[in-house]
Amino acid sequence: MRKTVRERATIAAPLDVLFDCLADYQCADVFIEGLEQLTPTGTKTAGEGSKFDAVLKVGPRTLRTTIEIAELEPGRSITWSSSGDEGQSLTFELHPEQGRTAVSLAVSYEEPSGIGGALIAPFVEQTVRQRASGALERLREHVSPAPGRR
Repeated sequence: MRKTVRERATIAAPLDVLFDCLADYQCADVFIEGLEQLTPTGTKTAGEGSKFDAVLKVGPRTLRTTIEIAELEPGRSITWSSSGDEGQSLTFELHPEQGRTAVSLAVSYEEPSGIGGALIAPFVEQTVRQRASGALERLREHVSPAPGRR
């Protein structure tokens, strides 16, 4: 069963700066936790349909997958998805808010199944929620440096 966790943050940066970061595969390690490598699979490196070979460190495991920009609405939203039935998707929605930007992040993932899955599902959800919150915090730190560092 698919599950979605939502987190929200207001970031002191213009919407276009945030969107440019989220749409740039070279910045993906900012918002994809554990991303060790992201390599374009072809010549298309930006926009909807861009695909990348990815290496992710998840706990003690190293995972290889394909990640793509699945949906893109310039200046408003972007969805990064990993392939496979158990893949995750990260959808960022941006809204200007008095010189800052409200960012909503929805993380969709396949919930563990079976009796064992039912036992660990709350821990998986908590981990996904912490990772989503961490992604927003890293994004904030990346686009709005601390005072005195500008």
